[in-house]
Amino acid sequence: MKRTLTAIALAAPMTLAAQGPSYTHVEGGLNWVDPPGRYGSSDLGILIRGSYALDDTVFLRGGLSSHRFDYRSGPPGDRRTRTWDRDILSAGVGFRVPMENNIDAYGAVDVLHDFGDADDTGFRLEGGVRTVFAPSWDSAAGLRYARLSSHDNVQLFGSTFYEVAPQFSIGGEVAVGDYDELLLGARYRF
Repeated sequence: MKRTLTAIALAAPMTLAAQGPSYTHVEGGLNWVDPPGRYGSSDLGILIRGSYALDDTVFLRGGLSSHRFDYRSGPPGDRRTRTWDRDILSAGVGFRVPMENNIDAYGAVDVLHDFGDADDTGFRLEGGVRTVFAPSWDSAAGLRYARLSSHDNVQLFGSTFYEVAPQFSIGGEVAVGDYDELLLGARYRF
């Protein structure tokens, strides 16, 4: 009996690690963005996004981000500023390809709509890898390309969320490129 309990205790973490990343979750938090110069200064806004797995391969995703950027509107030395609202709604579809060692390669395409001052529609392509480190670290890394308001934006990103309670994780994401971003928040997995 003691050997059986010991074997179960040793195998339990491996069983948890064998579970791949979840594609059915909602996450969000505070999102600091340092935009290209055309948008002015950095801003601390919000980002909420989610994903829903339709089956083992295909998932739907969507999100909302809201930021206000201040930029100078006059000649050099002029202290007048204006505010640029950047409120982006996204919706898209993705696919995952399970690989070895609990690693998934994934890709996604989203339609973006800026209903702030730009009132423009564009798209985003994203690809990367995701994995769950034993037993509770859900991490991803990849590349994003977006075209919105006649501008191209590219980002390299990495994210990780640590499960602090069943289905609830805290963590964040760092992205560098045309927009530098830092997200600190939480994730709820269904």
